[in-house]
Amino acid sequence: MFSPKSRSVINIIACISLIAVAVPTAAMIVLLAMFDGLSASVTKLNAAVDADIEVVAARGQTFEYSAEQVQEIASLEGVSAVAPYIEQSVMASSAGRRTTIVLRGVDSSYYDVVALEEYLQAGRLESIYSGDIVLGVGLCSELAAFGIGTEIELYALNRRQVSTLLPMSGISRMTTHLGGAVSANNDISSSLALGELERVQRLLNYTNRVSALAIRASEGADIEALERRIEAVLGDEFDVVTRDEKNASINAILRMERFAILLIGCLIVLIATFSIIGSVLMLITEKQRDIATLRALGAKRGMIVGIFTGEGTLLTLSGVVLGVVLGTTISLVQQQFGIVKIPGDQLLGSYPVELSLGDVAVVAAVVIATGCVVSWLTVKAKLRDSLKTK
Repeated sequence: MFSPKSRSVINIIACISLIAVAVPTAAMIVLLAMFDGLSASVTKLNAAVDADIEVVAARGQTFEYSAEQVQEIASLEGVSAVAPYIEQSVMASSAGRRTTIVLRGVDSSYYDVVALEEYLQAGRLESIYSGDIVLGVGLCSELAAFGIGTEIELYALNRRQVSTLLPMSGISRMTTHLGGAVSANNDISSSLALGELERVQRLLNYTNRVSALAIRASEGADIEALERRIEAVLGDEFDVVTRDEKNASINAILRMERFAILLIGCLIVLIATFSIIGSVLMLITEKQRDIATLRALGAKRGMIVGIFTGEGTLLTLSGVVLGVVLGTTISLVQQQFGIVKIPGDQLLGSYPVELSLGDVAVVAAVVIATGCVVSWLTVKAKLRDSLKTK
């Protein structure tokens, strides 16, 4: 690639071109690895409180359920666990502070459906079964509930007893204590509260009624097929919603951001390939005497175009190899050791990275294809006037 007879300036430009290709290639690999890591973290955090599938009432906010319904769903192929829960906004008060929380009443099967254990910061998740409450760490701060055992008052609107003559008769009250603190995503930290199902039902005056049935799918189960089986069992009185459907807006944003990263990366690579144009043009200018010799020996235009296109392609390929090595090394080091930290984030700690060989292959293919096309077009344009088809 670097002929001994070439001028030093050509070699310098070629080295610059190689680096100009390698750096964007490595940057795209690292950015995609970081994005994949972020997406995986978001999915994992959503799984902490959102079941794989939820059954909700087609009309209204709550519905009556029976043990037979739960058992019927649990017996379906692909179902690992089923847990009923009731959820409603209530007022919480502690240490003179008040805030609105989303109180979710759950039973002992709930922790088989979600994965909150690794996000527990203090106390025990099982404390709700002894009458305590588990809060997000953000709510603990809002309520100044900084210690396990802190007393918390809960107030809920009892819609079945509210009266225009005695409005306070429609307010239900329950005294509880902080039994645990959970920290996952911002929504969980700032709004989630877990209590025991029957106690929350009494507070809300919703005897034997729930907001949803949370379902955990078996490992490797086809979620969409399982969704259809559950719909067939329950009929039109219920809506069956998957976690992806529930978080459709978040998933759409993530897809758009990934597309934006790819688009910006492709533009950067396209700009970087202009350095290859400079190298190829300088090489053609330097090799005018050799081109004339080849023409005199009977070389056709296509052959000469192929020689110089090959030089540009080889330069691109060298840059891609260097970029792939650099990008994968940076990604793997961050993935294994978490060297780059997220300031002030105690949950993730370091920037999440998940290297995908598919992403590496796509990036390499795009850069190589772009370099080949740019080299070919440049050579054809430069030699158009100086070569004749034989």
